Amino acid sequence: MFDHGLQARLMSVTHAKAGSPVRGRRAEGIGLPRRIEDELRKQDDRFSAAVENMSHGLAMFDADERMIICNGNYTSIFCLDAEIVQPGIRFFDILQHSVDIGVASHSAEELYAIRKPYIDRAKPSTYEETLSDGRIINISHRPLASGGWVSIYEDITEQRRAEQELKEQHRRFDAALANMSQGLLMYDADSRLIVRNERFLELYHVTPADFPLGMSHRDALEQLARLGIYAEIDIESEISKTAACLQAGEMRSTYRYLADGRTLLVVRRPMSGGGWVATFDDVTERRRVEERMTHLAHHDTLTNLPNRSMFRERLDQALGEATDLRYSRSTSTASSPSTTPGGTRRATGC
Repeated sequence: MFDHGLQARLMSVTHAKAGSPVRGRRAEGIGLPRRIEDELRKQDDRFSAAVENMSHGLAMFDADERMIICNGNYTSIFCLDAEIVQPGIRFFDILQHSVDIGVASHSAEELYAIRKPYIDRAKPSTYEETLSDGRIINISHRPLASGGWVSIYEDITEQRRAEQELKEQHRRFDAALANMSQGLLMYDADSRLIVRNERFLELYHVTPADFPLGMSHRDALEQLARLGIYAEIDIESEISKTAACLQAGEMRSTYRYLADGRTLLVVRRPMSGGGWVATFDDVTERRRVEERMTHLAHHDTLTNLPNRSMFRERLDQALGEATDLRYSRSTSTASSPSTTPGGTRRATGC
């Protein structure tokens, strides 16, 4: 809503001309004010429609801190009574009204003291205000060249809640990474390192600078080889095997033997959105125990000589090899040309 003082002045000009004795001039000039008035009314309607259809709240105040215009979203955000909040009302009175209806979280004097510095600034400013019901309102002030200001109000409660939830998820994720017993690397669909935990650095005795985020999978393998961590590694074979498993959507596990004698179990699992997660587990002691148990199962505990089980396995293995050798020789003899008198014959088979 605008003050139509300009239209009123135009109407007074029209009436003054209507009383003029010069009827010809009155007839010529009477159409101009009407056209101006119609154009002003159209512009007013367009502006009001634009303001009312804004997704945010809007309020405009003059140099005397009196409201010029506001839209429905402004009164809705602050639960204001549209019958009270009308053009001409003082900004302080609006604050007092918000206190009276229980929306404001401070007194009118406190709210005014908070907002006044922003109002008096000669440059745009933005801040947030929390209402008594917990909603968070983002307020943007824009000064007017003629004095006064325009304020834009946006309810960002859901946005802040989503940001807080995302921050909490990140905190939990970081806590989980930090407390994992396994090392972990995560690569994106472009084979770039995007996550790395402290346990990985501890297992390989390296620093974050050795494996910065953004490093490619190839660069990571080359770095491990360059630092002399792996006893041996075929980088090209490793890359191609990993790529093949990921493309097939399969998990891949391998043992990595480090130069210092330790053994790591590396497990790669593809992610649904592309990329993969690799976990690193120190299984050195586990492998030693397994080898020890295998040894004990096949050797006498007192003499440490192969026991009956080992002897039986070795005997079965030797007999199998002898059978294969005998079969191979018999086949070779049957396939050889005959040299017996009476002519030469070729062996035939099915």
